[in-house]
Amino acid sequence: MPLDNQNKINHILAVILRTFAGRQETVVLVYQSAGTYSYATVQAIFRPQTILDLQIPDQAGSPPRQQFDLLMVVPVSTNLVGVVYVADTTTASASAVAVATKYSVVEALPVGIRPSGTHIVAKLRRMR
Repeated sequence: MPLDNQNKINHILAVILRTFAGRQETVVLVYQSAGTYSYATVQAIFRPQTILDLQIPDQAGSPPRQQFDLLMVVPVSTNLVGVVYVADTTTASASAVAVATKYSVVEALPVGIRPSGTHIVAKLRRMR
């Protein structure tokens, strides 16, 4: 079914936002610009990557490897340009970010039914 009607597109976006409700948590995106850090909170869904069965080999025949630590799903309106890392805290301050668990962004792609995407899926690696 083609998305030829703006009402269809708006309905799809509304349904996707409703599916986010209740599964989101507040995280802080840390940006760096001209040597200064800025902090912004965003509602995101965090999903840890798990390897289901180590006995099942991957396509190359070797044991499966973990590609990333965490999958983050955010609305498509979220700006990830210039993000240094993601902090798992609800407070957007330097002191709160300093003690929080931090994740670096490996890859962030817009995905969804629209050509421009309906949400962004970012693969994160935990900073140790």
